[in-house]
Amino acid sequence: MAKYQNASSRQRVKYRNHQKNEWVNLVLFYILPFIVVNTILFLCVTSRPKITLELAETHDYLTTQSTLTIESWFPTKSISLSMENEELELVKEKGRTYKASITKNGTIEANVTNINGMSTIQFEQVNVLDDYPPSIDESNTVDGILSITVSDSQSGIDFDSVRAEDSTGQPVKALNIDRINSSISYEMDPSGLSVYIQDKAGNQVLGTFSSRMEGDVEILNSDSEVTID
Repeated sequence: MAKYQNASSRQRVKYRNHQKNEWVNLVLFYILPFIVVNTILFLCVTSRPKITLELAETHDYLTTQSTLTIESWFPTKSISLSMENEELELVKEKGRTYKASITKNGTIEANVTNINGMSTIQFEQVNVLDDYPPSIDESNTVDGILSITVSDSQSGIDFDSVRAEDSTGQPVKALNIDRINSSISYEMDPSGLSVYIQDKAGNQVLGTFSSRMEGDVEILNSDSEVTID
């Protein structure tokens, strides 16, 4: 009787071990591979590019650089950088980094698409370049002397390039240039004086002035400023 019980016990242990081995095999060779494969497939199908778009500082207010870096590992199908619907020329740098030269203000659009068709779009606003001319803020004339105050919001006034012409087109030398207060004075030509103001980025504005006497009072006429390309 004891021998029969021992044999039966060994059979139950053997059966349990067999079931355990089957479960381990099921987990190791079926369930885990199924999970791994489907996870990989899910990542391959849904993976989007991870990118960063950076804008460098400008040193001349005329140009800057945009840097596009792809941080994800997934292979890409297409890479583009555009501004105002115009494609920018990309220069490949080390790794998965691309650079493009920017010569005007606007909105940069980076569009990167993986080989699975998933894409990422990122925008960057460019407003560090100086594409606006200086402005003539104030003007007045006293005792035949024209004084004007000028300003520029980005690169600053290029006082060395400031010039003026009288009504006959002859150059007129400035009587005084105050760089600290951004003011310039000229001897007034009542028939007309044209003053050209340029900033350090090359943008230029033309202000025209004339004057007339009403009794003992000199009245200054200032025409609209004209931007010169």
